[in-house]
Amino acid sequence: MGLFGFGRTPSPQTADLREVVAYYRRLRPTRLRLNNTLASRLSRDVLNEGAKKIGILRGGTFVFDSENEMSVLMDYCIYDVYRKGRNAIEEYLCECPPDPDSDETACLRAMQHATFALVVVLGVEPGVGCHVRNMFTEETRLLVDMGFSQTGKPGAVIATRLLDFGSFIATGGAALPLGILEDDELEHWQQKLSAGALDDRNDPGPLIRSCLQRGASSNIQYEGADTPRLMGGKASYQPAKKASFQPARTSTQERRALAKRLARKPATNRRCRCGSGKMFKNCCGRQ
Repeated sequence: MGLFGFGRTPSPQTADLREVVAYYRRLRPTRLRLNNTLASRLSRDVLNEGAKKIGILRGGTFVFDSENEMSVLMDYCIYDVYRKGRNAIEEYLCECPPDPDSDETACLRAMQHATFALVVVLGVEPGVGCHVRNMFTEETRLLVDMGFSQTGKPGAVIATRLLDFGSFIATGGAALPLGILEDDELEHWQQKLSAGALDDRNDPGPLIRSCLQRGASSNIQYEGADTPRLMGGKASYQPAKKASFQPARTSTQERRALAKRLARKPATNRRCRCGSGKMFKNCCGRQ
């Protein structure tokens, strides 16, 4: 499914937020059902391959340091483990094509083009979600999630699957919070993003593995959404829980200040902003 990208659709204006939330709530049960269905179709060898790539398979055994890592494994196997050139979503579309005008089709299309990225929370939209910036593309979008709207903290960095529905984005349900990072830490993770972009199929496995090694899964608090469990060698989702951060409110001034701080240090693999045409690390980055 690849890394990093946001669509080019601008964030909705305040007047449209009510419609955005209504559409999100309408699609959410369909997305959860699809996750259940796709997880139940995963074979043991797909689970083994996914677990090995993200560092969860150790000595032939799945080793989870937290309950949330099961969700991370299922998400990775659904989107990023391929058989005969297709992942679980594409196999489902071939075998069980839905009505073209249905909500299921809308969700599957978003899942087909989902990306995995590191995003930074810029500010909170009460009752809706958070405004986030993609650390690789620098695009800013509205991430709709009612839980994050109550508990999102500006400056928090999250590794997550992103589904683009045009006027908003949503998470795939397996977020890995890294917390609020200092400038040098942000630069470190931007370099990891660049390294991951060079992998075959833009596989987010190395990035996910790095997040897990950093202990990102232990930053999750549970309150009630969807966590998968293994049953008889296959995956099955059971009623579960939701990620959250500490409550926070953000003023427009604070959001702008955060955006400026994040913009101060471009990744070393990008063109320098001075206009020289050189890479940042070979230009202003030398200082």
